[in-house]
Amino acid sequence: MELVWEESSGAIAPEFRYGKHYRLVTSKNKILLTRQQSRAGKQILNETREISAVNYESWMQKLFNTGITSLTIEPSPEETITGVSYNFVSFKFDSTKSKFYYMLEDKKKPSQKQKISIIQIIERMKP
Repeated sequence: MELVWEESSGAIAPEFRYGKHYRLVTSKNKILLTRQQSRAGKQILNETREISAVNYESWMQKLFNTGITSLTIEPSPEETITGVSYNFVSFKFDSTKSKFYYMLEDKKKPSQKQKISIIQIIERMKP
C-alpha cells in the first residue's frame, strides 16, 4: 500500500508559501509515515516514523469509508495557470489505484466533499 499527498501554496509572497508532503507506505514488516512541511522557504517538519498496526487500520478504515477505492486515476491537468499549484493524492492498495488533482480553491467547493474528506484524514495522520 502506498498513499501520497502533496500540497503547496503556489506562487505567492515568499513569507506565505508552504508545502506539505505526506507518504504512508507498508512493507512486509513495517508501516512508515513520512511527513514533510515547509513554510516561508524553511523546512519545519521532516520525519519518518514507524506506525502501529492499530493506527494504520484506523486510518485505512476512514479512507475506505470515504470511498477512496472507488476513485479512478485522473489525467494530469493539461492547463498551466501562472501562480496556481496543482496538488494531488495518489493511492495504491493491491490492484486498486486512484489519483486525483485539485487546486486550493477546490477545497472550498461542496461538490468536492469526498476529496476534501480524504485530504483531511491524511492531514490528521500523526505518528
